[in-house]
Amino acid sequence: MIRILPISALTAFVTATPAWVQPNKRKLAEDMLAKMATIQTMKYRLFKKERFGTKYRESELEIKYRKNPFACYIYFYSPDPGIEVLYVEGQNNGKAYVNPNKKLLSLVDFDFDPYGKTMRKEEHHTLFENGLEYTRSLLKHAMEVADREGKFEEYYTLEGEVNFNGRPCYKVILEYKPFRWIPYTVKEGEDLVKIARRLFLNEYMILERNKLPFYNSVKPGQKIEIPNMFAKKVVLYIDKINLLPIFQQVYDDQGLFEEYHYKNLIINPSFTSKDFDKNNPEYHF
Repeated sequence: MIRILPISALTAFVTATPAWVQPNKRKLAEDMLAKMATIQTMKYRLFKKERFGTKYRESELEIKYRKNPFACYIYFYSPDPGIEVLYVEGQNNGKAYVNPNKKLLSLVDFDFDPYGKTMRKEEHHTLFENGLEYTRSLLKHAMEVADREGKFEEYYTLEGEVNFNGRPCYKVILEYKPFRWIPYTVKEGEDLVKIARRLFLNEYMILERNKLPFYNSVKPGQKIEIPNMFAKKVVLYIDKINLLPIFQQVYDDQGLFEEYHYKNLIINPSFTSKDFDKNNPEYHF
């Protein structure tokens, strides 16, 4: 026999399982950018996956970051466990302290140019792109382009909610449908890094596309190709509690270009002078 529930019982059931209410995606984007702008210091575990040719390199790092004056400490868990990098603005003639964690090299002090070949080997970014300020600048620029083209509603999609590492998140897709490669003439005093920073692009993507040996291997007047946007598609998981993009996937016209996600993220911790001191007894420089 079928039992008919009274109206009161049905009402209680519906009330107990509310449908997901989609937030305003523009407000969500603006709130995310505003929250990112408030970050002065961070401590986090970073997992990254970056494409080089047809292969991917995965890394796991522990990072301490300070926005102003800029400083960062990096400890590698993989693929080269024990390597440490420390950079402090205004110190060491602009070079980074590096502990290669090799027994035969333990008595040698290593200082490397953050833009040099050693530190940029198999890295999409320099150490200066740690934190979220660089990411914020790219996302802000993408939003400005969408508004300028009158396509915000078309380019931005809020797909719903996901649970990532135990954190409830909004899943947002940014898809720049007109993505393409365009001709560019190198100007006086430019290298690929300067071009990328000025136009909100990724210099490794340009390097790979043009089959160049290094980022300074261009001359004024040289013709190269650059993308008209830093990515064809970006997937973000925006943490519902702290409103930060704790998971990021970046796609170009070849597929997945890079992926980053953050764990054990602490926002605006109070660092002491030892945190960015090479003589910190917890470090091994």
